[in-house]
Amino acid sequence: MAKEVVQSIPAGETLAKNDVLCRAPVTIFAMPKPFVGDAELIQKNAIRSWAQLSPAVEVLLFGDEDGIAEFAAENNVAHVSHVDRNSNGTPLVSSAFLMAHEVTTSPILVYCNADVILDRGFAAALEQLSNQSQFDDWLAIGQRTNLSVDFEIDFQNPTQLQQLRQRCKTEGVRSSAVCKEYFAFNRELFRSVPPFAVGRGNWDNWMVASVKPNAVPVVDLSQVVTVVHQAHDYSHMQASRMNCYVNGEEAKENQRLAGGRNLISGTTCSHRLVDGRITKIGLVRASIDFLTDLPRFAKLMTQLLFGR
Repeated sequence: MAKEVVQSIPAGETLAKNDVLCRAPVTIFAMPKPFVGDAELIQKNAIRSWAQLSPAVEVLLFGDEDGIAEFAAENNVAHVSHVDRNSNGTPLVSSAFLMAHEVTTSPILVYCNADVILDRGFAAALEQLSNQSQFDDWLAIGQRTNLSVDFEIDFQNPTQLQQLRQRCKTEGVRSSAVCKEYFAFNRELFRSVPPFAVGRGNWDNWMVASVKPNAVPVVDLSQVVTVVHQAHDYSHMQASRMNCYVNGEEAKENQRLAGGRNLISGTTCSHRLVDGRITKIGLVRASIDFLTDLPRFAKLMTQLLFGR
C-alpha cells in the first residue's frame, strides 16, 4: 500500500482543526537539530530508517532549524515548522507532543531522538502491542546500542542492512537502561506534558515515572528491537554534557517540573515483550536486570563527569 503524499505546515501558520498530516496506524515524531556537520548524516540515516519501516508508519518532524524543511520535502515526511521554545530558545517537549496529537489520527505515537536508527523489528513490536488485549494504555521503551556510523545508509540495500546488523553484534556497545531514545504509546497518553526543554536531562525519566501511579504498564522492547544510537560528539552543545543533562539551568528546571530525577521509577519496566508475548517482569528478574546495568550506568556517569 503506497503512502499518501504528506504535507507541511510552514512557520507562521497556525494549526487548524483539519490540519491532519499523518493518518497511518503509527506516527514517529521528532525535533531534529540543524542538518549541518555530522548531524546531517546521522539524522538522514535515522529518519530514513523510520520512513522505510512499514507502510503503516509515517514520520512527522517539528522545527525550523536549518535543513529540516528541505529534508522533509525531499523524503516525503510531514513537517510543522513552528515549535514553542523557552526563554533560552530551546524547543519544548510539550509543544511537540501537543501538536503530534493535533495533526495525526494515529492510534500509536512514537517520540524518537533524531540520531537513532530503528530496524523493522520495531514496527513488528508495535503491531503486537496494538493487537494485545491485556491493557488499554501502555508505554514502550528499550535500550540502545551505541555504534559509529560514518556513511549514508541505503535502506533499500539488503547487503548494507545485513552489514549494519553484523556490526551491531561485533562492535556495538549496549548503553545503560537510563538512556532512553524513544517512547512508544497509545494516543490516549501524554496529551499534556510539562514544558520540558528538549535535549536536557530529567524529562525522559518523568515520561516513565508519570504513568506508573495509574498502573500503566511500561513494556521493555530491548529483546526484540535493535536501536542503533549513532555515535556523535557534543559540539552542538553550548556547555558540557554534565551541564546539559544534570547541573545546568535547563536541566534543573526540567528536574523541578518532573518532581525530581526519578532515576529508578523513570527507568524500570513492568513488562517485557519476548517471542510475541508480553510478560510481567518479576522481582528476581528485575533485580538481575538492575545489577547487570550497574556497570553501564557507572560508565555513563564517568563519561558525564569527565565530559566524554
